[in-house]
Amino acid sequence: MDLGTTITGIIILLICIIPFVIMYLNNQKREKKLLQELSTFAERNNCKISQHELWNNNSLIGIDETANMIFFIKKLKGNEIMQQINLTEIQKCRVINSGRTVSNKNGSHKVVDKLDLAFTFHDKNKEEIIVEFYNADYDSLTLSGELQLVEKWCKIINDRISSSRQKK
Repeated sequence: MDLGTTITGIIILLICIIPFVIMYLNNQKREKKLLQELSTFAERNNCKISQHELWNNNSLIGIDETANMIFFIKKLKGNEIMQQINLTEIQKCRVINSGRTVSNKNGSHKVVDKLDLAFTFHDKNKEEIIVEFYNADYDSLTLSGELQLVEKWCKIINDRISSSRQKK
């Protein structure tokens, strides 16, 4: 094998690998920036994020287990949704899985259109707070772990609510 072929092979390999490295580095930078925004949001409320989760490179949820606060950020085409929820005011958390059944020649299956976390207050006069985890209208058309993620966070939140009730 001559030197020219080896150099050409290395150049072609680099041309194929470099875009993936750049995408990875950009995702890491975006994740770090979002986590910093969540931490700043929590700090403005005298809280500190003890556990967090990022998905779709645009949504982030975190909890301060000491202060019993949930913080949520979602970025959508120039619009930013930021929510904080005090778990001491919350009776329960539940998953809302909105979808429809689609039939075809192979049978029927359920299509998820939207996944939300709903927070119900102790005070029945207050309206539920809805935190959107997935919406097929502007997120990817297929779920990529959002269902498991929303169920995981529902359990984390409900466990936190019940443990804080037991301490009272």
